[in-house]
Amino acid sequence: MPLPELLSALAAVVLTLALLSYLVADNPLYRIASHLFIGVTAGYVALLAWYTVLDPQLMRPLVGLAVSANPLADLRGLFILSAGLVGGLLLMLKTVRVAGRLGTLVVALMLGVGAAVAVGGGITGTLIPQAQATMVSLLPLDAGGRFAEVLVEGIFTLVGTLATLAFFYYGGQSRAGSPVERPALMKPVAAVGQAFIGVAFGVMYAGALAASVAVFAERSSAVWSFVTTLVK
Repeated sequence: MPLPELLSALAAVVLTLALLSYLVADNPLYRIASHLFIGVTAGYVALLAWYTVLDPQLMRPLVGLAVSANPLADLRGLFILSAGLVGGLLLMLKTVRVAGRLGTLVVALMLGVGAAVAVGGGITGTLIPQAQATMVSLLPLDAGGRFAEVLVEGIFTLVGTLATLAFFYYGGQSRAGSPVERPALMKPVAAVGQAFIGVAFGVMYAGALAASVAVFAERSSAVWSFVTTLVK
């Protein structure tokens, strides 16, 4: 095995064993490995932000306007770049205790725009597609020989959707000395919805557990391959 590949494999094995040592107890090796991963990730994100956002979208255009013969010709571009530069400087002032309030407006603007984008994306990308996915026909004309199967699947989807939504409906009235309870007609429907939610969370947990086991198996195989290579 070439020396660079040997060193990289050795580093991977050492970091893997250091992270797996947390299964025994919290120890300095695990902390060093976790801090190393966090530091490398932070450095990578910083470089990515510089080479994909700051340098091409701010620094180069500013330099281009500075050396331009008529920088006022593109007022729109100058305004956008100036707003980005001022906003960035105000955000940097958030780290200074005395001038930290100057960046509050920029933070509020970022949070407002981010929240609006998240809500819009959630509605158009999640809520509407999920609502359309539950709009299935209980009497499909093109089912062919799968009519009974498609009918059961449609009923299952309809019941699961309505029962899950009903689980989050309370509509109870508070009474002195007793907890708030759902209406009597909603209790069995909410119980069915709770069962669907439990199954969904169980499936997601099983998927996460299976992915974790797969990662553990892959790293164990890599460590074993490295050991067998050294022995040979």
